Amino acid sequence: MKKTLLAVVLGTLTIATTANANWYVQGDLGVSKTEIQDADIKKTHFEPRISVGYKLQDFRLALDYTHYKNLTDNYGIAGVKGNSETKIRGIGLSAIYDIPVEISVKPYVGVRLAINRLELEDNYIENSTANYDSYKETGLGYGAVVGVQYPLIQNLHLNAGLEYNRLGKIDDAKVNNYGAKVGLRYDF
Repeated sequence: MKKTLLAVVLGTLTIATTANANWYVQGDLGVSKTEIQDADIKKTHFEPRISVGYKLQDFRLALDYTHYKNLTDNYGIAGVKGNSETKIRGIGLSAIYDIPVEISVKPYVGVRLAINRLELEDNYIENSTANYDSYKETGLGYGAVVGVQYPLIQNLHLNAGLEYNRLGKIDDAKVNNYGAKVGLRYDF
């Protein structure tokens, strides 16, 4: 009986602590430009992101999933004609500092580390021979974010921000992403 009572008390305390623990979810939509530097591929596209985070006073930690637009390229150089497609997905961890100010619009700055999966498929014809190459890379990416947030109602914030992300390399070509996003954050 004592063990059961102890388990119930600990469970209740855990639930009560979690309920007041400042967890939040955030969804962002935006426009981003992704570029593969050595291949001279630059595409602007729509980009969604979903995050789950924890707020501790003016500091936030968030785990996110980002689905980057597939990049396609048709090319023809020095007797080689082909097309390629690059797929990029990422899971990131952001550390964000909400700058304390005495107005409703609150600025923030942050950094982001991510594990990104980059996949390149290349179909091309060289000297009348069809060829296919495929590269898959999983690597560490990093980035920075700046923005502002505005409380709409209790527990709901409008967010607008700019970001830069170095997504990694694919076939030794650096992949970068620049974006502007707008989103909503709901605090529990």
